[in-house]
Amino acid sequence: MRRLAVIFAGLWVVVAFVAAGCGTKFNLPTENRAPVPVPTNGSYAMLQTWKGLPNVKDVVITHGAGAQMFVLSNWGGTTGPATPRGDVQLYPFANPAPINAPGYFTPPRGLFNPIAIACAQKDLFVLDAGDSCMAKYDSNPLRPGGPTCEAFAGRDTGLQYMDIVRDYSSTWRVRQYRPGTHGGDTISTFTDTTFAVVNGIAADDGGNVYVAGWATVLDTSAYDQRIRTRTFQSRIIRYTPGPRYPGINPPDLYMPGANWHRDTTWRCINGTGVSYVSDPAKMTWTSGYGGALFVADRGNNAAKVIATFAPQVGFVKVDGSETPTGTSFHSPEGVAVDDQGYLYVVDRLNQRVLRYDPSGNYIQQVNVENNSDGQQLLDPIAVGVGGDSLWVYIVDRGRGQVVRYQRRH
Repeated sequence: MRRLAVIFAGLWVVVAFVAAGCGTKFNLPTENRAPVPVPTNGSYAMLQTWKGLPNVKDVVITHGAGAQMFVLSNWGGTTGPATPRGDVQLYPFANPAPINAPGYFTPPRGLFNPIAIACAQKDLFVLDAGDSCMAKYDSNPLRPGGPTCEAFAGRDTGLQYMDIVRDYSSTWRVRQYRPGTHGGDTISTFTDTTFAVVNGIAADDGGNVYVAGWATVLDTSAYDQRIRTRTFQSRIIRYTPGPRYPGINPPDLYMPGANWHRDTTWRCINGTGVSYVSDPAKMTWTSGYGGALFVADRGNNAAKVIATFAPQVGFVKVDGSETPTGTSFHSPEGVAVDDQGYLYVVDRLNQRVLRYDPSGNYIQQVNVENNSDGQQLLDPIAVGVGGDSLWVYIVDRGRGQVVRYQRRH
């Protein structure tokens, strides 16, 4: 049975996107596409399989005039922050060859361990997961057990070795880029030591950035307020450019050196309801619903539309039980929203991508047809959608591919 939650009775959802998109000022080379004859049953036809992309991690398609497609790769490794482990490339919609022509796009520099990307207005935001062990590594040879990135409390000796960040160049961070300018250099960056693990990123038209993951929380005992236990809880936190208090220095204690601050007027916390999350993964922002995040809620095996204009307001929750087979989601990983407000969910372990209308009504499965080798999706982790839902690009990391679909009219 479909689970649909709507906060206000009779709410009519209208989804509209602004015309401006990330990098829309830059004209792309003309693409001459041959017409593809397809039946008119509204299903999706597999058009292309982009092969040879073993490191592909995420895809984002901007909306509005001059839409563009960015593809994130992460090839892993154990190198330090001075050696990039990934990159972002600009791709044409019908050709699996990156656009590297001068004046169009310079790949972002300095990406240590990138895992997700987002676009808003004319900027590209990259979520760089860093390396938490490198960031907390204590090289002190005298500590018990020798140098390590683990915390230790020496009760017998009275020595304490705290679980703290020692190298901020290795910790997670958001990196802001402006395609076509600054030669691919970072124009702004921030981190926040309250997050232990980060999973997803989104950006809105107001200049705010949203980060999803696991935050370190001090839980005060209900019986003795002197007792506080450190726990890890799911969070989506909103960040805004500028200092928290204009003219007041130093900046936020937990965001050293950043010209950003945590916006304490909005956050999404741990829970099971429509406006709560558990282990949130990839997400995207939409101007629909008055401004909202569409989130892959991995821990709850659901995907949710959560308002960003006010805290604890949820609109839509889907979990896969709406499908004809009633098969619930199993670790949803990626989401996308098109210009008409249709919702797309990557149901990772069920190896499918599902399409819903703006109210959460199930429409169809996108990947009914296999790739060009007749193979099903192996490990889908992300999805990108052309503005009017005509094109869908599914990132299949298991096969190192991006599979392109076109909707039949």
